[in-house]
Amino acid sequence: MRKLLLTGLMLGGMICADALAQSDYPTLSQVTQRLQKLGGNSSVELTSLTKTAGGKDIHVLKVGTGAKDQKPAIAVVGGVEGFHVLSVELALQFAEQLVAENSSVLEKTTFYIFPNMSPDAYEQYHAALKYERRGNAVAMDHDRDGKSGESGYSDLNGDGMITWMRVEDPMGDWMVSKDDERVLIKADRSKGEAGKYRVFKESKDDDKDGEFAEDLQEGIAFNRSLTYKFPVFQPLAGDIPVSQNESRAMLDYLFEQWNIFAFVTFSPANNLSSPLKYNAAMPKSGS
Repeated sequence: MRKLLLTGLMLGGMICADALAQSDYPTLSQVTQRLQKLGGNSSVELTSLTKTAGGKDIHVLKVGTGAKDQKPAIAVVGGVEGFHVLSVELALQFAEQLVAENSSVLEKTTFYIFPNMSPDAYEQYHAALKYERRGNAVAMDHDRDGKSGESGYSDLNGDGMITWMRVEDPMGDWMVSKDDERVLIKADRSKGEAGKYRVFKESKDDDKDGEFAEDLQEGIAFNRSLTYKFPVFQPLAGDIPVSQNESRAMLDYLFEQWNIFAFVTFSPANNLSSPLKYNAAMPKSGS
């Protein structure tokens, strides 16, 4: 029972249609201030479960009234993907609205809210160099050449953002779109189309091994460090499941919460219009 509960944690994602409009996302400091404000409410318990390699807190909000751990509960998770800053805002707003409305639902249901499981990566959104970061601050040798983070992204055009770059190559798989010359599309060789470009993330071959951005200056991604269908030997996954402070702390916490009957994960995945289908073999294949 516990095994199925924990390994199935990150199967789904939801998008909250009622999120408030905003012009930008808060910094980690602003997120912490909002959490501390929530923690001052009588119906909320704010706890730091652990710290990341980058020194960031992994928080959980326990929201409810009365004997919180003795009532049916729902777990809500944000920051599963480090680059998905929207999910953190959704989790925060969800908690804030629960408390502001002082809903009677809190008398019958407890909510365990993990607002940001990837704070090291979240911070990249507000850094001088912006890119879709997934990994935490642990030093990793992703390409297994004995050195850590020596071939990451390079801001070649100095615009402060890491984007895609195209390189002319008659053996490439990409061609210019007929609708917009700024866009590349995969050439369909079955239709006689020929590729003219290869694409790479903006970077240099710093270690002269013929690969680009294969040893990023970031560590393990939260959503790749869990037990279910662990992506062995893939980048940002690490050598073993649950190797990071973040994943270990959250799973240890949830392991003791037998009252949880549902998980809501704010993530890029969409299981609202395309619900997950039950597959009996998938849980058995996980560890």
